[in-house]
Amino acid sequence: MGLRKEGARTGGRPPSAVTRSVSTLLLDRPVTGDPILLHAFARRGRPLTVSDLLRVMAGTGSRLSDVMELLAQALSDGLLVSRGHRTDHVGRPIGALSYELSDAGWDAVELDRMAA
Repeated sequence: MGLRKEGARTGGRPPSAVTRSVSTLLLDRPVTGDPILLHAFARRGRPLTVSDLLRVMAGTGSRLSDVMELLAQALSDGLLVSRGHRTDHVGRPIGALSYELSDAGWDAVELDRMAA
């Protein structure tokens, strides 16, 4: 179904207006996060790196791109926060960046557990 232009009529739109229906399905994304990803953090009870997440999610059939998308979405939804890098004896950052559940992430895990 293409775009349609409506002509000017009494009470109608101006001749240059274009109407198009837009689905809001993708706009209505729930902010609950991916339960498998969030439970991975909860079960381990410690910050995880991307490498840790890939090992955890390997058995789920998720691809690298899926895990990275889930991580990015959880970060933008506020369910995960960056914990930063480990530091050496002088205080310089070393190793990979790690992430952990935020308070909202823990709440989402708890709600998911209660729903089960």
